[in-house]
Amino acid sequence: FDANFFRMYYGSSGDRYRDYIDDSTSHKLRSAYWSTKQAVIRKFGKEEDRHIVASDAELDSKLTLFKSVQSTCSELSACIDAYLRCIFVLSQVENEMGRFLKSRSSDDKTRAGKMLAAVGKGLSHSAQQRLILQNPLTRLEQ
Repeated sequence: FDANFFRMYYGSSGDRYRDYIDDSTSHKLRSAYWSTKQAVIRKFGKEEDRHIVASDAELDSKLTLFKSVQSTCSELSACIDAYLRCIFVLSQVENEMGRFLKSRSSDDKTRAGKMLAAVGKGLSHSAQQRLILQNPLTRLEQ
């Protein structure tokens, strides 16, 4: 995880995005103050500040959500990669079959030869259309 991601949720101000950008000495002192205060409270056996505990619970839930979204995106990316490979291989096979049928159609001058040519053209066109899918899927993955 990026250190800035964690930094944006800490601090006493209500504007957490200001703390995300703020990398000054005062921010570091404020963070050290709250960490030290909580350590002292725990050391003396007093109850922790309920606002800090609530803030930590909120942060934990956001981190859990972030990890879930991150893993889902990784799985989706892997699925898209596998799908792109399948599309590419299927497109190659379809195109080869279409070319084969078109080449064999020239040997046969009957109606069957005309059908071979039509099916071959259809397979070649289908292969080209399948390859067109790769660009949008690649953009989605980015």
